[in-house]
Amino acid sequence: MTESDEIKFVWEFPDGRQAHCWQAEAQEYKDCKFSAGLVEGIEPDIFYLRFDRKEEEPTMIFLRPDEMSAIIYCCAGAKWSNEIMGLL
Repeated sequence: MTESDEIKFVWEFPDGRQAHCWQAEAQEYKDCKFSAGLVEGIEPDIFYLRFDRKEEEPTMIFLRPDEMSAIIYCCAGAKWSNEIMGLL
């Protein structure tokens, strides 16, 4: 698979609908890869989050802009709480 094949891909739903995806960012680790990007064809969802773990089927979450913003806000708040406030 070439880099361009990894950046652009199609996710097919059981009902036959197709989400045309473009990876904007990715972070790879030893046994997994997290990525996010844009999606066309399943509006109002225009973003996706993808979780790839070795030897497991990928998990995809499709999101509207407000949902993506809410996830970013919640994750930033959790990170801030851990880093700044020294919780846990």
